[in-house]
Amino acid sequence: MHAWIQHEKLGVMRRQLAFAFFCGVTLIAGGQAVAQAGGNASPGGSVAKPTAPAKAQGEPGKAPEVTIAGNFGQWALVCGKEKDKEGREPCSLVQALVQRESQKLVFRVTVAYGPQGNLVLRIDGPTGVALQKGLEFSPDAIKIYRMSYQACVPQQCSALLVMPDDLKQELTKSQKGTITVYALNGQAVQAVAELTGFSDGLAALDKRRPKP
Repeated sequence: MHAWIQHEKLGVMRRQLAFAFFCGVTLIAGGQAVAQAGGNASPGGSVAKPTAPAKAQGEPGKAPEVTIAGNFGQWALVCGKEKDKEGREPCSLVQALVQRESQKLVFRVTVAYGPQGNLVLRIDGPTGVALQKGLEFSPDAIKIYRMSYQACVPQQCSALLVMPDDLKQELTKSQKGTITVYALNGQAVQAVAELTGFSDGLAALDKRRPKP
C-alpha cells in the first residue's frame, strides 16, 4: 500500500526548508525521517526539529541564513545568503513530503547544480531500507530512474543522480513523480512528489546558476 503522504503547508515548509537546503546542498556541491518500513506500514518515526538560521555567519553549530526566493507549485527556490565570487547566491529547488497524520518529514527532493555544472537530483529518505536496491524515481510512471544511495546517517539515507537530459525533459512535462524505496523485507514503500511548477522553478534556478 502506498504511504499516505501529503505536502507541507506553506508555513511549515518555510520553517523546515532552511534545514533542508543546507543538508541537501552539502553533498551536491561538496534530512530527515527515521522509518523501519515493513509490510504495508507507512514511513514514520521522529524527525529532528529544523535548525534555526544563524544570526551571524561562521557561528559554530548553526546553519547559515537562507531565503526563499520563490515558490513554484510545491517547489521552493531556497538560496543561501553567502554569495559566490560572481555575486550569486547558491540555490536549490526543494520539495518536502510529510506524513499526513503526524506532519513529519519523510522524503525531501532537492534539485541543484553541482560543482561541475551538472544538474543533480538528490532524494533524502528513511533509514531501515535495502541499500542494495537503491531508490527509484519515476516521472508520471513512464520510466524508472534508479538512484544509488551515497550516504546514510542515523536520521536519513540520501540517493543522488546526475540528471540526464531525458529526465530533465520529463520533469518539466510531468505532473507527478513516484518515489519508491524498499524495506529490508522487500516490501515497497512509495510516495508521490508533485511536479507541477518544476519547469518555472528550474528557469528561476537557472538564472541563479553558478558558473562551473
